[in-house]
Amino acid sequence: MIKMEDMEPLIRETLQSGKAFSFPSKGVSMRPMLNTGDLVTIENLSRKLKKGDIVLYKRPNGQFILHRVRRIKNKKGMFYSVGDHQFRLEKNVDMNSIIGILTSYKKKGKDKEYNLKSVRYKIYKLLVRISFIRLFFSKVLK
Repeated sequence: MIKMEDMEPLIRETLQSGKAFSFPSKGVSMRPMLNTGDLVTIENLSRKLKKGDIVLYKRPNGQFILHRVRRIKNKKGMFYSVGDHQFRLEKNVDMNSIIGILTSYKKKGKDKEYNLKSVRYKIYKLLVRISFIRLFFSKVLK
């Protein structure tokens, strides 16, 4: 599998040209929505960042993260993020570290594409914002 750091120049170039970029996700922090091997599609963030957006960003240590925005601190140019399968916020993430925003995904081995503008996704996003429901989903869908 190609490493994210090796793909980074291609990802940035593709997004800067106005095109979307798709790659397989890795990790479990965004379960139940995303699992390792699901195909995620990101685009350039061409609008103001919103609470609930899922963004790909690069930590200062070089690690790439795909997490949901939980809080925005506009005056400081920072945001807080967390995976759907996590409860600990990552605080003070620099908005300049954002590479792109998730726009759709396909579950591993499936052809159906899930668009993040769908009603189904919007309902899921509302449910995930409630911590006890997140805890329930994390236990039930293991």
